[in-house]
Amino acid sequence: MFKILIADSLPDDILNKYDKTNGISVVNKTGISKEDLIAEIGDYDGLVVRSRTKVTADVMAASKKLKVIGRAGAGVDNIDTDEATKRGIIVMNTPGGNTMAAAEHTLAMMLAALRNIAPANASMRQEKWDRKSFLGHEIYQKTVGVVGLGKIGREVAKRLNAFGATVLGYDPILTSEHAARLGIKLVDLDQLYAQSDIITLHVPKMAETLNMINSVSLAKCKDGVVIVNCARGGIINEDDLAAALESGKVSLAAIDVWSSEPPADFSLAKNPRVLATPHLGASTEEAQVKVADQVLDQMIHYFTKNVARNAINFVSVDEEIQGLIAPFFELARRLGTVFNQIKNGRLREISVRYYGTTLDVPVEPITSYLLMGALKSATENPDVELVNPVNALTIARERGVSIEIAKKDTPLTVHTNAIACDFITDNSTVHLAGSVVGQNIFHLIEYGPFKLSAELGGQMLFIENDNVPGIIGKVGSILGEVNININHMSSGRDGDAKEALNVFNVNGHLQSDLHVKLEEVNGINRVVIAVVDSH
Repeated sequence: MFKILIADSLPDDILNKYDKTNGISVVNKTGISKEDLIAEIGDYDGLVVRSRTKVTADVMAASKKLKVIGRAGAGVDNIDTDEATKRGIIVMNTPGGNTMAAAEHTLAMMLAALRNIAPANASMRQEKWDRKSFLGHEIYQKTVGVVGLGKIGREVAKRLNAFGATVLGYDPILTSEHAARLGIKLVDLDQLYAQSDIITLHVPKMAETLNMINSVSLAKCKDGVVIVNCARGGIINEDDLAAALESGKVSLAAIDVWSSEPPADFSLAKNPRVLATPHLGASTEEAQVKVADQVLDQMIHYFTKNVARNAINFVSVDEEIQGLIAPFFELARRLGTVFNQIKNGRLREISVRYYGTTLDVPVEPITSYLLMGALKSATENPDVELVNPVNALTIARERGVSIEIAKKDTPLTVHTNAIACDFITDNSTVHLAGSVVGQNIFHLIEYGPFKLSAELGGQMLFIENDNVPGIIGKVGSILGEVNININHMSSGRDGDAKEALNVFNVNGHLQSDLHVKLEEVNGINRVVIAVVDSH
C-alpha cells in the first residue's frame, strides 16, 4: 500500500477518485502546518503540494519512506529540489495543466489595468458617475513585450495578436522562425525593454531571474511603460517598481504574484497605479481539476510502473541499464556544454549520431542530456524554463529546434563508442564528437574538420591556427606569463593539413583578454575558451 499525503487543497472528486485506486491510500491533510507535516511525513510514500506548503530540507529529513513530491502546478520554487535529489526523492510538476488559466488571467489583468476597471467599479459602488477620471488605454496597436515564451508566454502572445498588438518576445531557446509563425518578433532583452509599451513576464523564479526587473532594467524602458507579472513573485524588485511608479517611469502595474505571500508590506498593492490580485493565475475550477488529476495520476504511474512523467530531477531509465547509460549522459552533457560556449547564433537544428556501444542503450535520454547542456543559458540571461534532462527535448521541440537522432552500425573512429553531433545555428554549423575512454574519462575526438583526442572537461582553450611551426611554443609562453598551467594538449589537422587545431586543458585564472593576446600571435586565427564542469 502506497500512502500519499495531500498538504494543500485539491478538489474532493479527484481525491476520492484516486483513493479508490487499488494499492493507494490518499490522506487529505489540507492546510497542515509545517510542524505537523514534519511529525506526519514519516509514514508516507508521496506528498502533494500546491504553492502554500514549503517542502524544505527539514521536512524531507523527517521522512523515512518519501519517494515522490508532486507539485499541483508548474513552479517548484517552494520545493528544495537540490535536497530532494540528494535524498533520491523525485520531484514532479504538472506543466500545462494551468496554462490557459494563467494566460487568461494575464490578459484580464492587462485589460483591467489599462481600462481602470477596478477603480471605476469601486467608484460606482459609492454611487458616483465619474467617467472623466477613468480614461483608459487600448492594447490595439501597442507594442507588447513578452519575456519568456514557454507554454504560458506563447498562449499570451497568441491572444495579443488577436488584439492587434505588435508582439515582441525574448526567449534564449525559441528559434526566430518558430517565433515568426506565432506572430512574434524575437528580440534581445534590451530591445524588448526599449521598444515595449507593455511588458508581461512569463519566466520561472530562479537565481538568474530573481529581481530581473529592477532599477537598471526599468531605466532601459520607455517612459510610462506598463508592467504585468502573473508569473512568480521575486522576479520584480518591488522597491524599485514602487520608485518607478512614483517617478512615472512606470505608469501602471498589474501584479498577481509577490516576493512574499501574503505580502509582508501591502504598500505596493495599495498603490493607486497598481492592480493587485492574491496569486489567482491558476485559480480556476478547470485548472485545479486538471492539475490535481494530473499530479496524482503521475505519482501512481510511478508507484505502479516505475516511470516518472514530468519529473524535474530524474530521467526514467530501467534500473538494469543505469550503470551502462550513465557515462553517456555525462559525455552528452559535456558536448552540449562545449557547443553552448562556442556557438554563434541561435540553435535551429541538431543531428545526433550514436556509434559502437552507445547502440546498446536507449539514446533519446542521452540526447536529452546533450540538449540540456546546449540550451542552458548563461547566468546573465534568464532561462525561460528550467532546462533539465527530463524536459530538454520537449522544450527544444516547442521552441522550433529540429532534432534528428540516428544509430549507426558502422564505426566512426577506432573508439568503441562515440556520439557525433552537428549543431546548426542561424550563422554556422558546429560539429563535435566525443567518446567515453575510461571511468569518468571523456575525450573530444572531433571538432569541425579536425580529429584529435582532447580531455573533455575543465578549462579548455581551442586554438585554430595555420599549420606552421612554432605556434604551440608561443602559446605556451603566453600562458606561462599569466600563470596558466597546461595539463593536457591535443592537436589535429584538417584534411589539407593547411590548418591545425590545438586544444589545451589548463589550470589557473583565465583573464578576460587572454583570447585577444593569443589571437595577436601571427598564424593564430581563432581562440575559443570553454569551461566544462564535472556534473
